[in-house]
Amino acid sequence: MSMSWHLEMFVKAFCNKFPVPSDIYVVPTCDPHCNLSRKMPSQRLLQLKAMMGGLTGNGKRTWHAFIFSGVFKGQPETAWSVALLLLKRITQSQIEEFFTSPKPALQCMPAKIPDSRLAPRDLTGILFEEFKEKKSNRDLVAIITIGQIALEHLPRHSFVIDLTNLLSERFNKKMGKDGVDEPLTLEEAASKSMSPDEPHRKTILHEGRDPLCEGSMANLEDTISRYRAALERAPPLDRCRPLLFLASALHQQFQEQGTEGSIAEAIRLARAALSIHPSWHPDHRLSLDFLACYLEVRVGKKASPAHMGRPGAGPPSPSSFDIKEFINRVVSEKVKTIPLRLLHAQTGVLCGRDAQISHFKGSFQYEQLLSSEALLDNQRLKMEIDDVVSEYFEFVMLSHRWGKGEPLLLDVQGKSVYDLSGTDGEAKLQMFCILALRRNFQWVWSDTCCIDKDSSAELQEAIGSMFSWYHWSSLTIVHLSDVFDAASLIGSDWFTRGWTLQELLASHTVLFCKHDWSLYSKGDAVNHRADPVLLEELQNATGITKQHLTNFSPGMDDARSRLHWASGRRTTRPEDLAYSLFGIFQVHLPIIYGECTPKALGRLLAEIISHSGDVSVVDWVGEASSFNSCFLVDLVPYQTVPHFQPISGDPAGRNDLDVEKALKLYGKLAELARAGFANGKLSLPSTAHSFTAVKLRGSSIRPLRYIYEMHASRLRPLNVALSVELDESVDTYTLVRPWHPKSLEQRKNYTVEAALKLLEQLEQPFNALLLKRSFSNEYTRIACDCTITARVQDLASTLDSEVLIPEIV
Repeated sequence: MSMSWHLEMFVKAFCNKFPVPSDIYVVPTCDPHCNLSRKMPSQRLLQLKAMMGGLTGNGKRTWHAFIFSGVFKGQPETAWSVALLLLKRITQSQIEEFFTSPKPALQCMPAKIPDSRLAPRDLTGILFEEFKEKKSNRDLVAIITIGQIALEHLPRHSFVIDLTNLLSERFNKKMGKDGVDEPLTLEEAASKSMSPDEPHRKTILHEGRDPLCEGSMANLEDTISRYRAALERAPPLDRCRPLLFLASALHQQFQEQGTEGSIAEAIRLARAALSIHPSWHPDHRLSLDFLACYLEVRVGKKASPAHMGRPGAGPPSPSSFDIKEFINRVVSEKVKTIPLRLLHAQTGVLCGRDAQISHFKGSFQYEQLLSSEALLDNQRLKMEIDDVVSEYFEFVMLSHRWGKGEPLLLDVQGKSVYDLSGTDGEAKLQMFCILALRRNFQWVWSDTCCIDKDSSAELQEAIGSMFSWYHWSSLTIVHLSDVFDAASLIGSDWFTRGWTLQELLASHTVLFCKHDWSLYSKGDAVNHRADPVLLEELQNATGITKQHLTNFSPGMDDARSRLHWASGRRTTRPEDLAYSLFGIFQVHLPIIYGECTPKALGRLLAEIISHSGDVSVVDWVGEASSFNSCFLVDLVPYQTVPHFQPISGDPAGRNDLDVEKALKLYGKLAELARAGFANGKLSLPSTAHSFTAVKLRGSSIRPLRYIYEMHASRLRPLNVALSVELDESVDTYTLVRPWHPKSLEQRKNYTVEAALKLLEQLEQPFNALLLKRSFSNEYTRIACDCTITARVQDLASTLDSEVLIPEIV
């Protein structure tokens, strides 16, 4: 066949209707194994150009030829391919007319050449790649035209999918109002032509609906109707994307018309889609994003949702009693470690433990576990059950400053939090749930509504478990309601609240959110505690070392430092000042609201001393508590950190020391019992210094102070201003240095070197406690609001140190 014949046939096919485009693409089709000269394509191109030159002027048409090299070697379809490619440059208006009646033109084109039907499919792919680079809309519609022609001659499933992608591209560019109907028509035709068991049928069903997911729609009501029809035809396990398509259209209807029923149905459909696939499936992630978006719209957020990608397992086998029993056991143990009540982020409904378990048994994950029994051995099945149950019950904790209108348990019980409206506290709870949902969590906890504060038993369990809940949570979201920019973290009121200290220390993964719920720091969008810059800010704001901020362990080690961290914080209920520290010190004590701060704090300090023997907690200056004279009324005095400039000893003085006495003193102190508390009395191991003389040197009125010169055994003379007036009986007063033998307990053998280091330690200045002995031989600490700094006379005097264990009330 000659090229000129084909060109003339093409002109006749479009007579008086369509101007013929000016570009011809030449496709070499020689067999790759033939021995044709490399010059042959160029020679043929020259011949073609010469032939077209003879046609120039025929109908005022000018032709240009280009080589489309190396694409279809070995396929004898050149003539028909070139004719089809002449469609490439048809304008938009001509294409729209051509779409209404493409077949007459096709009837004039010979399609009987062997294997010539492959050309349009391959050419469409090549041109589509060219389109993506040049982004020409005229190219796109021409490619679609070629694709439609090819589909009539070659109805292959892969080409149906390619063509729907092209239609989607055209639809998204808003290049035709009929784009809504065409993909559904294509889907119906493709599905009818394939058997139900055809493996590619599901792909075509999904891809055929994708173009409708985005862009504006000519007739929204008609589109929603078509989506409903498509959803009815979808098999149960293929319903995820049809559900999301319909939800998306309903969401658009709500945006345009404000119909509450539309957004409510969209939320219901997104929840249904969420239940179809497991959490690792891409469509599960997509369903989660859609649901979070619709919930955000539902609760009244006006911002437009971020762009979401287009939505894109066989039935469970019968389960046995054994696997169900094992799952029940694992679930029962798991729910014991999570909060008593959790909000279900997808529905916004508050769930107790029974409801939490019920949700799990109705989940896709539970069905998958049951169906896995025949596929895994017992050991692997048990590991899989542990992993699935742990992942399902992952939860997010809220850390925040209470504000106005916080919803309580009764406000949310039996309702969805997404239905609440009117207060800042309700809006905060809704946004917290949505943010957790966006991060693929379905369980959340807030101290506002997830505790029955009218139940003393539940309140006791919640406060006793709260540190553990934050510790075992997958994420803690901190909402800083008073932080509006990236420069005001330290000034946030969140750092002054009592409960937030344990929430910060207990949580492994933390995200800080500003007033508008945007992330405070972009440095690490997964865990702000891993962000070095933010970690530096947290250290400055809290006074807590980086080591403790990144790797904190609850307990009583370094108790004085832990009390220092809490000393500048406050709580709404006074007793919470102590209760908020129970988890940090890992103590379990009764919660007794109404007992007052001194008693609550006294019980905490007594527990710390009894279990650790750490006497540093009595090293303070302030107001004494009625609970015990060595305990204080609040935590404020712990803001001051005791510090003394070390005194350098005289090395030469060691030579004259009595080594035997030094070893004996070392043994005596090492074998001392630890401090303890029982029956309201504090047993405080100490080195004691009895008064030998006291002289009043003066006084002042404001503040009331008595200036004394004191002389005590083995101490240098002291000049001290006291807030109390001392009796003349000096033998009733004693200065003591509380002693904690922990540093010596590790040494079983009393070496001379260790004994000498102990003497040097005793030579250093210390804060002395002034005790007064009663007739019943009990002691009371007095002048607690005065600093008494004492120092031994010399190194040798420490050898005669007196050991005393006073019972202090």
